[in-house]
Amino acid sequence: MLYEEKITSRWILVLVILPVVLSLSIGFWVTYQAGEGIEIPLAVGAVVIPLTIDISYMRIQIDDREIRIRGALGLIIRKTIKLEDIISFEVYSGWMSCSGFIHFNMPAKGCIVLNTKRWSISFSTNNPEEIAQVLATLGIPREASDL
Repeated sequence: MLYEEKITSRWILVLVILPVVLSLSIGFWVTYQAGEGIEIPLAVGAVVIPLTIDISYMRIQIDDREIRIRGALGLIIRKTIKLEDIISFEVYSGWMSCSGFIHFNMPAKGCIVLNTKRWSISFSTNNPEEIAQVLATLGIPREASDL
């Protein structure tokens, strides 16, 4: 492994999961009061809670063959980019500065855009220059950007 980073966002977890838990609790109470089954609130919770957990965490891994971007569970955030498919990369300060065709965004210090043979892929990182150094070492050219 040449590089690994884990980015978490407690704000995403707090701002999304608390309303979900509150809504599910209300749903359980209403269905209980109506004398109906709780299958629907349980089903919604079984889907929404894992998806929320998945988007609150992102792991970036780079080795000598590929870059892997994964969420906590790999349900929504899940992408593998082969190094041979990357034409160039760009580095930007600020986590909202990138806008790839496929974008994985989480509050962080910067972001990277990978220009591939098919489309651009961007992701947030707290260590944009460290990733830039690893990519340059792997022979991937860097394009001009704001860093």
